[in-house]
Amino acid sequence: MAASSASPVLLRRPNGRPVACDNCRARKVACDHRQPVCRRCEDRGQEAECVYTSSLPRKGPFTNNKRATPREAGPSAGLASSSTSLREDGARAATAPRAAGTGPMAAEEHRSSLRRAEARRQASVEIHDRRARKGYSFESSSSSSPLNPPPRRREAGASTTTTPGAHLASERASSPLHQAPGYLGFTSYSSVFEETKNSLSMLQGFHAWLPQPINDGLRQGVADELSRCLCSPTKEMCLVVLRAIPAPNTCYIELVQESPFYRDGWQRVMAQRVLADLHERFGSYLGPCRLDSQLEEIALFLSDNTTRPFHELEPNPEKWIGQFTGSNLRWESLGFVFSFNDLVFPDHGGLDSKSALKEWVEISRVCLGLCMDLSRRFASANGLLAQLSHRRATLESMHAGDASYSTWRCTAEAVALVTFLGMHAESNSPSYEPTLASESRRRLFAQLFVGEKDGVLFTGRPPRLSHRYAFTPLPLDLRDEDLLAGGEALERAVAGLDENGWNTGGKIYSATVTRARCIVAMIRDELVEIGIGKPRQKVASALLRDLKERQLEAVKEFPPSLAYNSSEILDPDSNVNLIFARLLLQLEQLQNLFFVERLLLKHGELDEGAMLLISFQLVSLTLLFWTHKDRFAPFRNDFEWLVMAFATPSGGILCMELLNPTLKGSHPKDPSITRSNIIQQLSLLIAFLEWIDPSRPNGDMCVTASAVMRRVLDHVLNTANQGLSWRAEERDDVQLDFSLELFDTFDWMRTQNMHQTHNQQTNPPIKTQTIHPLTNHCFTNSNVNPLSHSLLPQSLDLPFAATARSFPCVLAS
Repeated sequence: MAASSASPVLLRRPNGRPVACDNCRARKVACDHRQPVCRRCEDRGQEAECVYTSSLPRKGPFTNNKRATPREAGPSAGLASSSTSLREDGARAATAPRAAGTGPMAAEEHRSSLRRAEARRQASVEIHDRRARKGYSFESSSSSSPLNPPPRRREAGASTTTTPGAHLASERASSPLHQAPGYLGFTSYSSVFEETKNSLSMLQGFHAWLPQPINDGLRQGVADELSRCLCSPTKEMCLVVLRAIPAPNTCYIELVQESPFYRDGWQRVMAQRVLADLHERFGSYLGPCRLDSQLEEIALFLSDNTTRPFHELEPNPEKWIGQFTGSNLRWESLGFVFSFNDLVFPDHGGLDSKSALKEWVEISRVCLGLCMDLSRRFASANGLLAQLSHRRATLESMHAGDASYSTWRCTAEAVALVTFLGMHAESNSPSYEPTLASESRRRLFAQLFVGEKDGVLFTGRPPRLSHRYAFTPLPLDLRDEDLLAGGEALERAVAGLDENGWNTGGKIYSATVTRARCIVAMIRDELVEIGIGKPRQKVASALLRDLKERQLEAVKEFPPSLAYNSSEILDPDSNVNLIFARLLLQLEQLQNLFFVERLLLKHGELDEGAMLLISFQLVSLTLLFWTHKDRFAPFRNDFEWLVMAFATPSGGILCMELLNPTLKGSHPKDPSITRSNIIQQLSLLIAFLEWIDPSRPNGDMCVTASAVMRRVLDHVLNTANQGLSWRAEERDDVQLDFSLELFDTFDWMRTQNMHQTHNQQTNPPIKTQTIHPLTNHCFTNSNVNPLSHSLLPQSLDLPFAATARSFPCVLAS
């Protein structure tokens, strides 16, 4: 055991004298302070109860200041908690089993020495039973509560409270005072030393010369001081989160009917399980009237579990899940519940489900951030925290907009966590055996990479992830059900994959869409380097043509099940989730080609009509979300992002075609693209933009874009009888600028472009003049657009339902 290989630290009282064990202190006899077991306890056969704790105040319902025993640093440390109260909890559970869902007992009177001795005897049996087991058990117990404090810690009349976690031993590997260094790459300070250590590993006793971690007893004083400094704020954070947990039988997390794992993978299932575990274990404490003392006990339980190390690559799916469910609920576990803003609130008991859901959206956003802060307070970075960071960035984009600072900051935090944990550099070993843990890491990195590229393309800001430093292979095209089942079911699913990792059954899973979008995003990242990086005139043109070919070839290798079919949307029995996934993937493929053509024009290539063709297709496909808005109601929260990311830039190209025509009749590659159809598509796009509530995220951008497009149509249609093009003096007075610096990266829709002939393809310097979106000229002429603003359908009064971007398996941005 650890005690035999490392000298235990002698705890001392404030006056400097050694601390007696609890048994000798309770019997008021002298203790020889021998560790790990004093001689008196050894003679009495009470080795299991010989515990050394510091002399801190022990009164109060929320105070439990026992320190970890040095002998718990060995293999048995994973079997029993470092807190004595958790040890004695087994004794109480053995003598007085209680139904699941009941909470901790209230403050009690002093118990007699006879009952105390009986409790200690039962604790000894429980501890020896735990030591007989091997490995760590993550199974929850319905007959005991981890919050039952020892009787002598629950003295009547006590009122002192401490912060959750202030009592905890700092022996946990993930304690804030013992932060793991995270992933260290080839250039890190430890790279050479790791190679040296591996080379010398054959030498006997080499590892004995390595410095051992600082003993936790020496760090305890710092931990106590830190806990005292953060006592009040941390406790208040805990109480705010616990007050926000929905009461039992008031709401539930709904699974998707078509496939319970499609939208959010295992995360939705885990959130549902976590909420059920909370209600089962602490249902009596989570009613309408909640006492702070009871919530503090729950916080104590969650904080204690959070300090336990999270084993990232646990191969067994049940054990991996068990680390944050059941009796091992952590603050990260609650974070998963708050990361879903689409809880179902049935109408009963006078509860207004609509207002309750609206309130939950605001509450969950705040509490998700608090859960992450509490996780950082009690633990080091882990995969669960990275998952929550990614989901938080997605929710923030729907709340504040994709271009907001808060969204950019949250995404940066998610990127920092993922790279800190080394998820960008997963090995691609031929002997790789997929598990729920390993595939979750691959999927998270792929989803974050896609979302980060979407944000970069939307804002024109420099990327924080690059394909040049991304070595993690694509996630395998496996069902979440098979990953959760593991064993033979997972082996059969892996055997059914082709050599590229795609499933051969023609099915679309969450991983199927993630893989395809990540492939497209890798090519997009190279386009971003050319678009917003330092200009390289000689290399750019050849590289762009190569990227175009690679984009077309990559799409050909996608499974046929991902191909978009325009007739599907007309079938009322088709799965709208699959339609959305295929449509989104088609838009992203066209968006890559759009920027390839735009960059080719920027570098002096001749326009052969491909730019107009792609722009028309982008606008037409994006308008399907609005013309079939009832069908796509589950994805309502993504409409602002979809129209601004895909339709608005390509709509600007259509506006340029109307102002400076290059077609005579129809398009040579698509006869349906005529001047009349362009006007119709822009009219529908204006209606889509004006239908969006300006108060929504990205709503102000929609107002500005619609004003510019409406002005273009006004001029084009009002001057139709004077010719198809404007006179030069008229064009001088029109600044076709969407007032969106976010889309100025590639310099489209600029006034000087109108003065260039069709064959002159080089873009001039950018002007920054702006059109005010509320000028009379933009809104007074109601005879121009057949879709009058007064006739537009009003904004759907839908609650903040779960949307595509909250489902990273479908839309990771």
